[in-house]
Amino acid sequence: MPRTIAIMGVCAPERRAYAERTAVALARPLHLLRYADLRVSHALPLPRPRADDTSAVVDLGTDVDLVHAITARGAAQVEAVCVVDARHMIGDLLDDAPLAASAKPGETRGDVGARARQAALALELATRIVWINWEHVPTHALAVQMALASHLNPAAIVRLSRDPLSDLQSEASHEGEMLERAGWVHALNDEHDPYMHDNRVFTLRYEQVRPFHPGRLSTALDRLDDGAAGRLLRSAGFCRLASRPGILARWEHVGSAMWLEPLGADDGRMGLAQEIVFTGLDLSAPRLRHLLDTAALTDDELAAGPSAWVRYDDPLPAWPVVSSSIPDADD
Repeated sequence: MPRTIAIMGVCAPERRAYAERTAVALARPLHLLRYADLRVSHALPLPRPRADDTSAVVDLGTDVDLVHAITARGAAQVEAVCVVDARHMIGDLLDDAPLAASAKPGETRGDVGARARQAALALELATRIVWINWEHVPTHALAVQMALASHLNPAAIVRLSRDPLSDLQSEASHEGEMLERAGWVHALNDEHDPYMHDNRVFTLRYEQVRPFHPGRLSTALDRLDDGAAGRLLRSAGFCRLASRPGILARWEHVGSAMWLEPLGADDGRMGLAQEIVFTGLDLSAPRLRHLLDTAALTDDELAAGPSAWVRYDDPLPAWPVVSSSIPDADD
């Protein structure tokens, strides 16, 4: 059965033009999928793709929920192509704009940095990544971009686009879960082996057994954003905040935007306190580790226990109510 070819990328005109060329070259129908076509709530099943989607080229709109869109078509049966405009790839990963200026409050499309988050997600979900307009970019800059993409998604095929038929010629890997293609997942599993390398591109794994002090973490994040350890572009993983004990959180960052989101109660069997992967340019591992280690609890703070931690000044954004696995101090 022919695979659905899903075209992704935050540069809408270039992505749409590439999707059109792909449909013509393969003599397949072109479908346009936009946010309004794929509003998925927890109360509704995933929408069924149209009958001819399995042989179609699908242009996934800039603000489409990429995970749901690809899952709805059977992730293993989708050739997910991320189209990168070489003239501003790194700029896309630093773009702090929302995906939709008119998004309702609480809707992630309206988050500061949502565009950068979408750019990173498209790279991480792709089975292949193709560069357009690369003729206008110096070779050394292209090498950095391709190595960066390979660090963000080690399993993806990366190539400079000649034409869609050539771009799709080699067989891409569709093994494993779609969300496990991301480089940070590979790094946490000790399987990070990018196909392409560059002396400026680094991926570092940070581990720490102690929770973070929220105030010092906020300071450390500001310093990282200012370039104290190099040009940090992407980080993701899992973390614990001392002021919110008993809760495991997802750490996600792209460019200058940061999200710390609770995943649920931590029963103490979910690994180290902090397991985070950082990818960027000219990163200094010693400086990065020092900054984050200074945000971890000291010996005296650790000994004081959760009843003291919850009284720490906490400038980080509040979370929805999540049940903690730590009993109240009065219990």
